[in-house]
Amino acid sequence: MDTAVTFASLADALVCPTQPSTPANLTLDPALAQRLSNAKLRLDRLEQDRASRDLSALMAARVEFALASRALADHLIAQQSLTAPSRDRSDSLFA
Repeated sequence: MDTAVTFASLADALVCPTQPSTPANLTLDPALAQRLSNAKLRLDRLEQDRASRDLSALMAARVEFALASRALADHLIAQQSLTAPSRDRSDSLFA
């Protein structure tokens, strides 16, 4: 059974729930969010298309999704490291 979650806008979908121990003063780069959204849509479309299994296109879509996810995560980590107090390098940025 599929469960769909809908949002009024892309901005609403990208709001991260706050955790009591972590301040959520992060902003998303719209270009990175759009890149990730497009990559996910393309990957889903290719995975669901059973009639035409272009494996090279599917592999490229998976790679782009992974790269887009990593780029957005790197952006968020960089933002968190700029706003978080100085910590020992062994600590997690989000712990």
